[in-house]
Amino acid sequence: MAKKSRAGQVGTVKRSVTISDATDQAAHALVGDRGFSALVNQALEHELRRQRVFELLARLDEKYGPLTSEQIQEGEEAWRRLNE
Repeated sequence: MAKKSRAGQVGTVKRSVTISDATDQAAHALVGDRGFSALVNQALEHELRRQRVFELLARLDEKYGPLTSEQIQEGEEAWRRLNE
């Protein structure tokens, strides 16, 4: 599995993945030859965080019920204010 670094922390793991030609070309245009692994790692970390948020939202829906349309509108307005 994961290789340990000298400091005892988890290092890296080499994996093989299959991606579409279009995705490969877009990634290469973005990061070149040497940044692909970092890009993939960043994308996986982002997706894993996103999945944890979805799991939390599902648990909150189970516990408190779904948001009302008024609550959704308030949240959207707050989001817009934060991004101005």
